[in-house]
Amino acid sequence: MTPKQRFEAAMKHQRPEDYVAFMEIEFHIYEEYIGKKLIIGYEFDKLSSSEKEKALHLNAEIMIQTAEKAGHDAIRNLSGYWEISPGRPAFIWLPGQEAQLRQLQILKKIAGDRYFIIGNSGGTMGIPDGEHLYEFVTELYENPGEVKGKNEKMLQKGIENQWKVLEAGADAIINCCDVAFNNGPFISPQMMDEFFFPYFNRWVDSLKSQGIISIWHTDGNLMPLMDRILESGVTAIQCVDPLGGMDIVKVKKQVDGRLALIGNIDCSMLQFGPKDKVEAEVKRVVEGCKGNGGFALCGCNAIFQGIPAEHYQVMVDSRYKYGREG
Repeated sequence: MTPKQRFEAAMKHQRPEDYVAFMEIEFHIYEEYIGKKLIIGYEFDKLSSSEKEKALHLNAEIMIQTAEKAGHDAIRNLSGYWEISPGRPAFIWLPGQEAQLRQLQILKKIAGDRYFIIGNSGGTMGIPDGEHLYEFVTELYENPGEVKGKNEKMLQKGIENQWKVLEAGADAIINCCDVAFNNGPFISPQMMDEFFFPYFNRWVDSLKSQGIISIWHTDGNLMPLMDRILESGVTAIQCVDPLGGMDIVKVKKQVDGRLALIGNIDCSMLQFGPKDKVEAEVKRVVEGCKGNGGFALCGCNAIFQGIPAEHYQVMVDSRYKYGREG
């Protein structure tokens, strides 16, 4: 199977013919892993138009070379600016939608049909940053209609954007939208029914009606929401957060055939090791989740700087050692 065929099969609950599917939501250790560095963020923004075009081609080649070395089946396109704390941008971002769409076009052109390409789009509300949390909670109670109006605009903008992303070459859409802490959803399940799922379900339906795979990334403990997630019809959730107490092997048994899971090797384990512990956890996860599709191996979150390339390679090698289907 090609990597693309393998990932598609897994998302459609079909057993891949060779190994379990494999991807990462973000990969920050390109330089350590393959000796090359993406041109992104403020560095990219300072370039001339012709230099930006060259940089986007270089970025695509780096992402594909990494996928080849690590055995990734899906490649997520570079996303836009967002802050991990007030005034501090995320490690990987590409300025402006025009550049992001162009990056996707180039990635698709170079990758062809070998890799499954995942595009980015929002559309649903998530946990606000700490600076605005009190304001958000107050608004929920005092101006619920205004919150719903904002949610509607966000949904429409997200759907409008995702068609551009798909036209540029994406095979599926990922919505990165955290809604849970380690102890459960950030608002009650009943409030999620009012302020989140009516919009999330419509986002899923917009893709499902066209036969397009939808992937939702969220951290935290989702178990109090699992019935609602299954009812939404979303194709897959990515993370299945071990820090939130979610055991992907147990969850897989509960949702088998109804929801694909992408996860969930603890990134702190990948950082600190030891190697035999990483291997043992990959073995436990892939042997517990493989067999009939509906699963792709992945770190529970971004493969961040500080994770040693040699530790990550243990994950790669263990996937081949223990992840053969059949």
